[in-house]
Amino acid sequence: MKIPVVFADERRGLVKAEDLQKLIEQAAIVSFLRSDGECVTIGVHTVRGMGGRKYRGPERRGNVLFC
Repeated sequence: MKIPVVFADERRGLVKAEDLQKLIEQAAIVSFLRSDGECVTIGVHTVRGMGGRKYRGPERRGNVLFC
């Protein structure tokens, strides 16, 4: 599944769900769209995995649209 994101250079694109965490950690993206339609801004909104333990369960995120 691909997730709509806004990269640090303001380009928009789609990334694989499994690549999202790495891109967040590398500060390569500034926002993404959650499956519930909420646009998340990195550093402003709570992001899963930031400060907590890593999620090891199955991928449950659905299809999303652009921010």
